[in-house]
Amino acid sequence: MKFSSFLIFVLILSFSYSQENTQLLKVDTEKSRLFWVGEKPSGSHEGYVNLSSGEISISLNNDNDSWEIIGGNFIIDMNSIECIDLQGSSKESIEGHLKNEDFFDVVNYPKSKFEIKSSSKNSIKGDMTIKGITKTIEFEYKGYMNNGKLTIVANIVVDRTEFGINYASKSVFSDLADKFINDEFSITLEPIIFQ
Repeated sequence: MKFSSFLIFVLILSFSYSQENTQLLKVDTEKSRLFWVGEKPSGSHEGYVNLSSGEISISLNNDNDSWEIIGGNFIIDMNSIECIDLQGSSKESIEGHLKNEDFFDVVNYPKSKFEIKSSSKNSIKGDMTIKGITKTIEFEYKGYMNNGKLTIVANIVVDRTEFGINYASKSVFSDLADKFINDEFSITLEPIIFQ
């Protein structure tokens, strides 16, 4: 009887400790953005896409001077895709192309998402969903905590063909000569801020 009471006490204490040291932070969508770059033999294009929402769970030590990511999820607004290296009709044309069925098909798939599955001190592993297709990706990151705000920076490389985006892919179409677009594009978190 005494042992059972002691065990219950330990479990309650452990639960309270974990609750007090776990914090859920929301992404600041006004100050956070994703910078993308797509390349081809004749050059590259770059721009931004916005986060609709996001949150991250962190575990803090007793004096809150160190932390660890334990989970999180993010929703990306694919309708917000913007190209910043072009202007006028050229800008409108490429943005329209990126939004149509050749690329992200935003009419049918207006949101992409990423869910953290595990993390270490320097890397994050999780499930990326684009156009309804989910693949596991892993990338390195750096994070900084200041006055209760967490800032994360990272560069993520994504193979678009894994998500069914095959337009002008040399690995899918062998007769493109130098008219192909690289399969991989990069997304830079610059930065993502949580509070």
